[in-house]
Amino acid sequence: MSRYIGLVIAVALFAGPSLFAQEGSTSASNDVTYWVNYWSKPPIALFGPDEEAFNQNVQVVLFPWNDHDEPSNPAALDANVQWFKDHPNVRFYVDGYASSRGETLYNLRLAQRRADWVKQTIVSRGIPESRIKMAVGWGELYPVCPETTDECWTKNRLVRFEYAPD
Repeated sequence: MSRYIGLVIAVALFAGPSLFAQEGSTSASNDVTYWVNYWSKPPIALFGPDEEAFNQNVQVVLFPWNDHDEPSNPAALDANVQWFKDHPNVRFYVDGYASSRGETLYNLRLAQRRADWVKQTIVSRGIPESRIKMAVGWGELYPVCPETTDECWTKNRLVRFEYAPD
């Protein structure tokens, strides 16, 4: 009996996840398609009017290639800081992203530097750090645009803010 159990375990280990995969499971390209479609739709406010106002007013902050501390649209960051000051009870996440140019690990680090820089900039302008639940760099994961063109890469180099319910 233990020989059969050992055989089953060996087959499962050598076959890998494909043994248990269902037909039609999502591939990497389907994951990209999902996120491109997700970001193209207006966000849904599940937590009430504060989240709806957040989604309508808070803007993404864009960055040039290979940079983390000089946004391409500094006015968006300024407007966000003012909105956060005008709405002192709103808490949020800071999510950094990078384009698919370069190595994955490098892009994760760059995205984290962008998220950290935006967080520190917001804090230095008077937003209490306690309102920021977390600043995370997601690298090239969850893209806005899937193509490998300059126009598309530009759209994926950003920091976005996500509403955090209390």
